[in-house]
Amino acid sequence: MRNRSVVFELTDGEIRAFWFSVHPFRKQGHSSTSVRFDRIPIPVGVIEQGNVRDENVLIDILSTYGAQHPGESRKAYLAIPLQQGFIRSYTLPWIPKRDRKSAISLLVDEEISIARSDLLFDFLVLSEEKHKDLQILLGATRLSLLDRYVFIFGRAGFKVTGVDFAFSILGQSLEFEPNEDVLYLQGENDSFQIALFRGAVPESVRSLNKRVEEWENEIRRFLLYYRTQQPDLNLKRLVWSGDSVAEFLAQGMLTSNHVSAVEQVKLRNVPDSWQKVFERNKGWDEAAFGYGIRISAHRPGLNLWRQPNNAQTVQRRYRGMALFICVLFMIGTIIWLALNQMALPLKQEVKQLSRQGTRIEAQAKHQEDLETAWNKVKIHTERIGDGLAQIQAMQALSGAELKIEQLIYKQGSLSLRGRAKDAGSVQTLIRTLRTMGWEQPALSSYKLTSLNNVEFSISAKRGRVGTEPGTS
Repeated sequence: MRNRSVVFELTDGEIRAFWFSVHPFRKQGHSSTSVRFDRIPIPVGVIEQGNVRDENVLIDILSTYGAQHPGESRKAYLAIPLQQGFIRSYTLPWIPKRDRKSAISLLVDEEISIARSDLLFDFLVLSEEKHKDLQILLGATRLSLLDRYVFIFGRAGFKVTGVDFAFSILGQSLEFEPNEDVLYLQGENDSFQIALFRGAVPESVRSLNKRVEEWENEIRRFLLYYRTQQPDLNLKRLVWSGDSVAEFLAQGMLTSNHVSAVEQVKLRNVPDSWQKVFERNKGWDEAAFGYGIRISAHRPGLNLWRQPNNAQTVQRRYRGMALFICVLFMIGTIIWLALNQMALPLKQEVKQLSRQGTRIEAQAKHQEDLETAWNKVKIHTERIGDGLAQIQAMQALSGAELKIEQLIYKQGSLSLRGRAKDAGSVQTLIRTLRTMGWEQPALSSYKLTSLNNVEFSISAKRGRVGTEPGTS
């Protein structure tokens, strides 16, 4: 798709289309020679005084025209008639930039009778002297009017990004001197327009649809009325465009001494690459070319569609952000689900390993306890054996007075059972066990038989470390 823009100038008898290229990084973006100017005729009554009377016919005409330009960018700018709008210059006390919009909004409420709900306005700073004064150009029109234009061009495939009045564009493009009064005549087939400019500002505009013979008288009446309203009017120049009738009327004004100079309209700063197309359509293409020059040179100007366009831009930005967040959320959800699916086997394996680890830890602790017990037993086995041997040796030393019938050692406890000739032998045995290092030796049972013998059982515990049995 080629990066070209198109300006449409709307008149009652035709639509004028100017195609041109805009370089985004150059102040003068006229490097391309691919410019084109077309005059698209429309039936009488489709547009009247700036109002669209038959939008379906206009959509069909524009759609057919758009189909002749396949692959073109459809970024469009509209130059509309002033009949349905308001334009005026104001000199105000100087206002800082941050406060201008709100201050001028109050001025709009005072000066323009269009209801706020149906009002679009924009302003352009013409000149300013800091802390002294501020001169602005204020333009306004109806939202319902522009909405209809934008809808029609949108249906035909063109995206409208800027709207300005044709005479406002001419005022900037013709570059009249500040405070200079200039009469502008424009002939268009069976209609005629008069505009009185003061500098770049069209102070008054009038359309004539009567017979050609009466146009000269109407121009004189227009000037007479305006001179009564503006005593400081200093009109010397007349500029005309259009057909031979406009030239004839211009020469008549010069002859009747209403003006001292007459000249055909001439745009300044037309790029060399545009000159051939401009000269071929001179008299009809000034507004469209002037708009194209202003856009490609990135010069400021009125844009009556700025407020809705900004609102749409903000809305698109929020929609884009919401869509981006939704996409991020969806991507994050998909990634989370994928990672979760990948992690499930790992989680199961971790659980299994955790159970195995718990079992291994329990087995290791049990093994450690066994090793500890074994080490203790291993350390004291020989001493315990010596102690038990000493107990058995006591029987031999005691002879018939003491007989040990059973000796049991289990888990640190000693249990012995025997017979003694008298109680003294049993007491001697208990003292001997204590001397040998056995702790808490005590009688478990004691029985005196009919023969005055004693049957007894004694229990004792293994001594503490350092006092093991057999160490004394």
